Amino acid sequence: MKNFLQSLRWRLQIWHGLLLLVVVVGFTLPTFHFARESQTQRIDRDLGRMERGLIRSLMDVMQGFQTDPSKPDYRQDRPFMQFSEFSQRITTQPVQVPPTTAAQFHGREPGYAYFSIRDKDDKIILQSENAPEDMRFLPIPASDFTEEARSIGNRRETARSNSHGLKVVVGRDITPDLQEMHGMATLHVLIGLGVWLFGLIGGWWLSGRAIRPIRTISETATRIAEGNLEERINITETDSELGQLSQVLNQTFERLHDAFERQRQFTADASHELRTPVTILISETQRLLKRERTAEEYREALQTCGETAQRMRRLIESLLLLARQDGQTRKEPNSVCDVSDCLRDVVSHLKPLADERHRQLEAKLGPAPCKANAEAISILATNLISNGLQHGGNVTVTSCADGGEAVFTVSDDGPGIAEADQPHIFERFYRADQARTGSSGHSGLGLAITKAIVDNHGGSIRVISKDGQGTSFEVRLPA
Repeated sequence: MKNFLQSLRWRLQIWHGLLLLVVVVGFTLPTFHFARESQTQRIDRDLGRMERGLIRSLMDVMQGFQTDPSKPDYRQDRPFMQFSEFSQRITTQPVQVPPTTAAQFHGREPGYAYFSIRDKDDKIILQSENAPEDMRFLPIPASDFTEEARSIGNRRETARSNSHGLKVVVGRDITPDLQEMHGMATLHVLIGLGVWLFGLIGGWWLSGRAIRPIRTISETATRIAEGNLEERINITETDSELGQLSQVLNQTFERLHDAFERQRQFTADASHELRTPVTILISETQRLLKRERTAEEYREALQTCGETAQRMRRLIESLLLLARQDGQTRKEPNSVCDVSDCLRDVVSHLKPLADERHRQLEAKLGPAPCKANAEAISILATNLISNGLQHGGNVTVTSCADGGEAVFTVSDDGPGIAEADQPHIFERFYRADQARTGSSGHSGLGLAITKAIVDNHGGSIRVISKDGQGTSFEVRLPA
């Protein structure tokens, strides 16, 4: 039994059979119930017509009209008698049921009909010979009338009582109707059982056909897990669920392969970036240890080592910041902040750097509220503005709210970015000027960090630049 239940195909078949059984039962039971209720309503309508025909024939007898439609003196426009007058006359004078009407209420064959009319004291006024003894009459109401339809064993009857002291019961044997319902119930059960068995057979075939590609997927995934990241699942049916799963897995494997490649490239780039300052430190240390130096030489060497160590520190901090941004998701909660406040603080902090480089740093800030991490927005703005001051020229910072988004731009009037370099500027360690490595004091990670922060906030960033005409970065963050 344990091995039996471990089979995915059998578990699917069991669940499929149970679900199909619930569907079949859920369909057949309401259908049978609806059919039974419809038949009961039809019987009640027949009983109502029989009761009205009985009362109308008695009224015709009291008024002296012909009750047999086949007779020449039968009138279609017979006037109705007031029911209060009818109730009074039927209880005070004898009345005979017309033969054509009495013929409907006789015998004991299956489907026979019967009636009984009584006064307020349950005294029989008129009653068919085949009327059963266990009929139940309704009590006389205080006003108007009351009626009820009910089933008693194999009979269905309607009972009516009115405030004039008249009680009427009309019913009939429903044995043929019950037999018909039993036959219908048996038919429903057989049809439902047939549909269920057919569904089980079809489900077993379909589950086997659907699960067949799983072994192929499992084998391919195993080879990929063993290190063959170039392996992909062979997709033959792209429209099926397993075909779609294979596509998703292939996309996942592709992203995993790209992630490994990026990690390898990132490690190689980081190693290269760190190798230069480490080499400088080792060279300066070895040079100082070769012979005695003057105090001025020692001071220059230590200053070089200090600057190199500062560069290494900035590179490590950038790497840690980028790693933290890569580890964040958009699901992390952010508080409401105004981008213009963050930009105002950053501009204030970078103003001395602009003055030192003889550059103008101008801010035209309008309210731009959004849900964001204020510290991350400050890092983003610092990277863009310092990058403009470093490689551009005079920098202008603007912010505003636009269509449910907070928008800010950082523009400079520098030499611009070549069109061939623009698709790559957000890549890690990418520099538009390949001849410039770390001499400028920058790690080559600023724009990569900027892009990661924007992505984590669900926003967008784009660069607008033409060679020799300055550069503008536009950032949009959802409000």
